[in-house]
Amino acid sequence: MNPASKEVPAICPRASEAPSNAAARHAAGRSAGMSLVRYILIARVLHWVVAVLIIVTIGVGLYGDMMPYSAGAASARSTFVYALHKTLGIAALAVALPFAVWLFLSPAPRKVGGRVGWPAALWRITYWGLFFGMLLQPVTGSLLHSNGPSWGFAPILWPLPPRVPGIPDSFASNPVVAAFHRDGWWLFAGLTIIHVLLYFRRRRDRKRRGTQPARIQAERDWGWLLRLSPAAGLAMWVIVAAMGWPG
Repeated sequence: MNPASKEVPAICPRASEAPSNAAARHAAGRSAGMSLVRYILIARVLHWVVAVLIIVTIGVGLYGDMMPYSAGAASARSTFVYALHKTLGIAALAVALPFAVWLFLSPAPRKVGGRVGWPAALWRITYWGLFFGMLLQPVTGSLLHSNGPSWGFAPILWPLPPRVPGIPDSFASNPVVAAFHRDGWWLFAGLTIIHVLLYFRRRRDRKRRGTQPARIQAERDWGWLLRLSPAAGLAMWVIVAAMGWPG
């Protein structure tokens, strides 16, 4: 998920606008806040730290699920794998929380407006889906470990107390929470694949048109969908929670 792309992909200047006017407006927008170059640098560093932590956490968790339940040395290995999974999840949450705060406090500098193409709208929907996922998945995992039925198995590798205060055991032990954490990675994986495909599509389009910004507007304006992207991203996770609700 690369938040550095906020509103940038497939948003083109008006075809009738003179290049000098577009450049002046863009320069004025940069001078009003953080420069685009600096924003991209900070966003990319945080983006890749969170992305690597979450991907590795998911991989370790899936590996642990494939391990057989047994006693002795095999049980010790399984305990270590799950302890590593939980520790990586906490580390991902520790980075994701300040990352989320930074995204709201430091919005990306916007480029010159115009019609929004469907790739930009889809990019923003996947961005918000991944944004909520990078918070909800570690949070539900922490609740399951600290107050749920598995809190005494595979401790988090840190010196802090294992249980989260103020969270009732009945909530953390709810099967909906477990189902959400278990099934949510499928949504996260799908959004990640779409995110990567859109990224390579953008790179291809940039190479085709060179270093100059496109002067042709999208045939259809998808700006309305862009504005609904936060709600759409959250709705995906609401659906995941509803699917795990006992019927």
